[in-house]
Amino acid sequence: MKKAIAILLVYSILMTLLVVSPFTASADEKSVAETGDTVASGTTGDCTWEFNNGVMTISGNGKMEDNNSPWDGYSFNTVVIENGVTSIGALAFFGCTGLTSVTIPDSVTSIGNGAFFGCTGLTSVTIPDSVTSIGDGAFFGCTGLTSVTIPDSVTSIGDEAFSDCTSLTSIDIPDSVTSIGNGAFSGCTGLTSVDIPDSVTSIGNWAFSGCTGLTSVTIPDSVTYIGQEAFSGCKGLTSVTIPDSVTSIGEGAYSGCKGLTSVTIPDSVTSIGEGAFSGCTGLTSVTIPDSVTSIGGSAFSGCSNLKKAQVNQAATNNFSKIFNGATSAVDTVIISDTVTSISSSAFYNCKGLTSVTIPDSVTSIGSEAFSGCTGLTSVTIPDSVEAIGASAFYGCPLMTSVTIPASVTDIYDKAFGYYNKTGFGETKVKDFTVYGYKGSEAERYANDNNFKFIALDDEPSDPTKTTDREIFGDIDGDGIITITDTTYLQRYTIQAETPYPIGEKMK
Repeated sequence: MKKAIAILLVYSILMTLLVVSPFTASADEKSVAETGDTVASGTTGDCTWEFNNGVMTISGNGKMEDNNSPWDGYSFNTVVIENGVTSIGALAFFGCTGLTSVTIPDSVTSIGNGAFFGCTGLTSVTIPDSVTSIGDGAFFGCTGLTSVTIPDSVTSIGDEAFSDCTSLTSIDIPDSVTSIGNGAFSGCTGLTSVDIPDSVTSIGNWAFSGCTGLTSVTIPDSVTYIGQEAFSGCKGLTSVTIPDSVTSIGEGAYSGCKGLTSVTIPDSVTSIGEGAFSGCTGLTSVTIPDSVTSIGGSAFSGCSNLKKAQVNQAATNNFSKIFNGATSAVDTVIISDTVTSISSSAFYNCKGLTSVTIPDSVTSIGSEAFSGCTGLTSVTIPDSVEAIGASAFYGCPLMTSVTIPASVTDIYDKAFGYYNKTGFGETKVKDFTVYGYKGSEAERYANDNNFKFIALDDEPSDPTKTTDREIFGDIDGDGIITITDTTYLQRYTIQAETPYPIGEKMK
């Protein structure tokens, strides 16, 4: 939608120029057009023009006039611009649908805005080494254009310069270009690959938007910014590697890239715009690096096949909003070990979530953090956690037990063991069990909610019982091992060569 609005804006500006600066053919010239004669001539800026039997010749020394086409109404298929002309005026050949061939001499240094706008019959154009800039909408809508040569002299490609050139299959962008304008190649549906040179530092908004045939794009290390919707709708793209130089990924940059199955986001990126990867239905996993501090809403919305997400603090804070529409698909979340808190409602209603890894760096779990995660069966709360917010795991009916470390000093209302059962309202998880230590917050929570409590420190060590060395053999490292016994559903950290306690067996 934004790209369409931008195109309409460019079009309206060009049409305004046509209205503000009407064509100025002389009375004699107009009569020639009206009578169907085949010869006419006149002036345009510092140049003269001659129409002769279907050929338009521009000659002189200097610039053509901008926003003025005195040959309007004449039918020609060939334009010859002679040496000496220094610029092709804005809107010079606007809407000349019969034009099939144009010769541009080495004297031309600029091609004006909309110069060849809508020249649908133009199939190829060679831009000489003298040209340094290609104006906005210069070749907009040249649907017959199959090839174009951009010389090393060009430093900038204007907004919508080649937009909707649907027959263009390839484009060589020279090393001289430093910026690719907004919508420069948008809607070039025939474009299959593009190499962006090391000289380019920014890719404009909608630059390649709607290039549905694009399967490969190389982004160099020089690029620091990828504009909003820069590659939106490029459904043929299957993988994207964003270079280490990029610091910002714009809004909707890769939205609707349905074929995208993998994306690598480097540590240099600090911000990911709203809807940046929305609708990327082929994406199965994503890793958001710790460097990202800002993530827009719905950044990964509609990624219906996204199964695994490795997230940092910024993503954890707003996971449900960032992955809106994908929360039913994501079944595994790995939280970075730099995350210190899981905010309120962070993973709210993530129904597909079956596994979550909470690192030792986390000290608090906010209210409703995992509320409504109906597929979650278990969670390991690390020794670093001190507080668990109200309803943190409310609505997780498959979670029948939880082990709470001694570090937790605050567990708020209905943090565990409650859910809404259809037709019955709020109820408790059947036989919900709390594992913890005597006199701890875990025991207090279990007692207050009439849940079964099993103390992890219930039995003292028994020297007659089997030792860890007899079970595991030699132990490497510092002699510390962790025993996980699913029969007893308890974890113990013990010293090598010493007996270990065995917990109370589940009934």
